[in-house]
Amino acid sequence: MFKHLNGSIVLGHIFTFITIAIWSTAFVSNKVLIEYLSPLEIMIFRFVLGYIVLLLAYPHISLPRSLKDESLFFLLGALGIFVYFLFENFALKWTQATNVGLFMGAIPILTAIVSHIIHKDEHFSKNLLIGFFLAMSGMALILFEGHGFKMRFKGDLLALCGALTFALYSSILKSAPSKYHPIVITRKSFFYGLLLMGVYYVLQGDELNYQALQNRVVLNNILYLGIFSSGLAFLLYQQGVKRIGSISASNYIYLVPLLTAVTGVIVLDEVVTVRMTIAGGLILLGLYIAQKRQKA
Repeated sequence: MFKHLNGSIVLGHIFTFITIAIWSTAFVSNKVLIEYLSPLEIMIFRFVLGYIVLLLAYPHISLPRSLKDESLFFLLGALGIFVYFLFENFALKWTQATNVGLFMGAIPILTAIVSHIIHKDEHFSKNLLIGFFLAMSGMALILFEGHGFKMRFKGDLLALCGALTFALYSSILKSAPSKYHPIVITRKSFFYGLLLMGVYYVLQGDELNYQALQNRVVLNNILYLGIFSSGLAFLLYQQGVKRIGSISASNYIYLVPLLTAVTGVIVLDEVVTVRMTIAGGLILLGLYIAQKRQKA
C-alpha cells in the first residue's frame, strides 16, 4: 500500500517523528538543568550552541532581502524560540516534566484552530468541537489537581500558554518564504530569539553562570539540547511542516505525553497518578475525535 506514497511526504513523516522523539526527552533534560541554571540561562546556552551547529551545517550568510521577510523571521524567533521556551522552562521549574508533556499533547487541536483563523485551511466541525471539549476537560483535571496546587498550578498554566504559543508558531511557519534555504530560515529565527533573550537578560542585570558548565551533568544536557533538540530538531520539524503541513506534522505530538512520561519516570522518578492517566486519555481521545475525519 506504500507504493502510492510520495517520497517527500514519507520523509516529512520521518523527520517529524524524529523531532517529536527528541523534543519529548528534552523536557526531562530541561528539568534536570533547572537544578543548576535559571530558565533563561538554559535557553541562552542551548540556542547559542544550536545557532553554531546550524552555521557550521550551512555556512552561507543571507543578508536581509526585505522588511516583510525579516519581520516574519522576527515573529518566528519571538514566538517559537523566545516566548515558547520561556513558558516551557519556567513551567518545568514549578511542575513535573510529565505534566508539561501532557499539555504539549494538546498542540494539534490548538494548531487546527489557529490554522483555521490564519490560513482558513481547517474548518470548524462537530468532531473538532467535541475533541476540543474532551481535551480541555483533560487539561482541567491536571490544572486543578489538589496536591501542591498553588505552585503546580502556576507551572501547569505556563505549560498551557506554551502550547498555545507553539500552535501559533507552527501555523505561521507554514508561511515562511520558500526562496530561503531551510537552514537560513531556522537560523534567522534563532538569531532573533537570541536577540530577545539577550535584551531580557541585560534588563535583569544578571551574569551568565558559566561555571555551571564545568559540571558534567550540566554540560551533557546542554550539549544534547543545543545540538539535537535545538540545532537538528528545529530543522527537521521545519522540513516536516513543509512536506506534510502544520496540522499533519503536529499530529505527531500525540506521542509527547507518552514519551515524556516514560522518560520522566525513568530519569526523574516522577509519579504518574491515576488522575493524570485519565487526563492524558481524555486529551488523546479528544485529539483523535477532532482529527479522525482526515485521511491516514
